[in-house]
Amino acid sequence: MPQDKRHQQDTVIVRGTLVPRQWDEQFRVTEVLIACKNEREILVENFKSLPTLLSLTRTEAIFTGVVRKECGVESMVVDSFAPVENNISG
Repeated sequence: MPQDKRHQQDTVIVRGTLVPRQWDEQFRVTEVLIACKNEREILVENFKSLPTLLSLTRTEAIFTGVVRKECGVESMVVDSFAPVENNISG
């Protein structure tokens, strides 16, 4: 039986750097986006419900969640995230 694609939400994995996008009057970050290497930018919809996400600012990480595109703007409801570990031998 085929699934109804209008109700299907596929979880995706995105790799990128978390960057602030907007601040309030006290210079607190109010919006962030995930900047990917291919110049793709994804707005994080549920940033306010993930306060620990801010600790990854300017850090490359892996983000898992549901991405949607509306009026040319991509946004993501993040389910989980983890920093990318650099395996640099010294």
